[in-house]
Amino acid sequence: MFNQIILMEQNKEQQQSEVLIARNNETGQVGVVVGQNPDGTPKMADVKSAKLSDLVKFSKGQNPLEAFMSNFIRQAKNPSLFGFFKIPETEFDKIGPAMSDMLQDPVANADLLKPFEVDAKSMAKEQTVTEQHDQTPAKETSTAIKMAPVDPNKVDWDTIEKQWGIKRDDLEKSGAMQQMVYNHKSPQLFTLRPEIGGEKFEAQARLSFKSNPDGSFTLTPHFVKHEPQLDKTYKGYTFTDEDKAQLRKTGNLGRSVDLTDPKTGEVKKSLVSIDRLTNEIESIPVDKIYIKNKVANIELDMKQIGILKDGGIIREQHIELPNGRKFTADLQYNADKRDVVFVNSEQYRQKREQSQEQGGQQYNSWLDKEGNIKNLTKWKGVPLSETAQADYRAGKQIMVGEIPDRNGNPCTVYLQFDPEKQRPKQTYVYPDKEKVVGIASESKTQYAVNNEGKTNEPTKGVKEPLQRGQTEPKNEEQKKQQKPKGPKL
Repeated sequence: MFNQIILMEQNKEQQQSEVLIARNNETGQVGVVVGQNPDGTPKMADVKSAKLSDLVKFSKGQNPLEAFMSNFIRQAKNPSLFGFFKIPETEFDKIGPAMSDMLQDPVANADLLKPFEVDAKSMAKEQTVTEQHDQTPAKETSTAIKMAPVDPNKVDWDTIEKQWGIKRDDLEKSGAMQQMVYNHKSPQLFTLRPEIGGEKFEAQARLSFKSNPDGSFTLTPHFVKHEPQLDKTYKGYTFTDEDKAQLRKTGNLGRSVDLTDPKTGEVKKSLVSIDRLTNEIESIPVDKIYIKNKVANIELDMKQIGILKDGGIIREQHIELPNGRKFTADLQYNADKRDVVFVNSEQYRQKREQSQEQGGQQYNSWLDKEGNIKNLTKWKGVPLSETAQADYRAGKQIMVGEIPDRNGNPCTVYLQFDPEKQRPKQTYVYPDKEKVVGIASESKTQYAVNNEGKTNEPTKGVKEPLQRGQTEPKNEEQKKQQKPKGPKL
């Protein structure tokens, strides 16, 4: 019978979830895993009397087994003290007692136990590499993507400056280099000046390094898109209407889906998120995710880590940051930031409304009573077009225009609602970090009309704020607005 069960074990497609049986190699104690002790060791119950409802289930695709083992290896003083064996949950009543008996003499039954054994040694090696990687100073990193840091001296800076107009000094002074060398995108947007057909253009993008076959590195720009391309198939997956709504609401899909690697054709369970700065769709395979057992002041158990790795939410956590700030938030993994982030939920909106009725918390002036983003008609004194207002309410990034910063330096201001901080967030992009004087020539008309109330004859009848470089009506509607009306009779 046991040989038949081995064949069942090999038929992975039929297994929906598994349970774990552990053996203390020192004492010989055998038990089924029902939890985890504070020191990372398994909390066990008697195999033959335990209820299935009390067992920890390891669902395929969620990877809580990996989370459990990572936590065990990280905390246990002697990981080799325990042996672990996984079996299908649906066959626990049949297999469990038999395996419990065989584990009384694991050497004699080694061949029969081998297909069920969890390879803790290889996990321990992988965990060591992960922890070494996790000591890097990159703010966003808490994953198990084991890629060597980029050596800035091997970056082809001459090509980057010629192609994109970006210098090494730009990245170092802005602080972006610190994260980019650890295979992350720059935390902010940069203005690129590519030359196409002998003419230079400006474009906004986040930046990351990419490796070349000769061992050098160059730049990959992640350009700002008007909105996420959710109507297109992404790595073989088609987003449903519910998927689109969820991504627009929180920036995270909220569950793992099957994505196809365009290079290898390999299909993997992955998490999907939206880059809020560029509207780029980002993803990460579940088996590449590593989550620490502590986020801020919150200690995570292996079940919670498993939920996060599947894209789920850990609700209503009382967060306290190192700077002393305290608040309540949900936790969810973000594929763009490669980290666990704080998100809000409908529950918080309901509680906020209740507290408002009872005279409690002050209402968030940036949200309406339903928790939706309030409309903005202008920002920093600059009127926003109806299209920009609609995009802002939808959570998209909008360009406000050319506005002097607090020091009087001209810059382009972008605005987007930050769902984590629950307020608008503005980003400043300077035309030239070395010489921040005056306003870019192509923006002078826009700035004078939009900010200083001056008139540009070719566009004086246009009702909307001018866009960057605009000196003429941009479409037929604006041409109609510009045409003079006939004399009154």
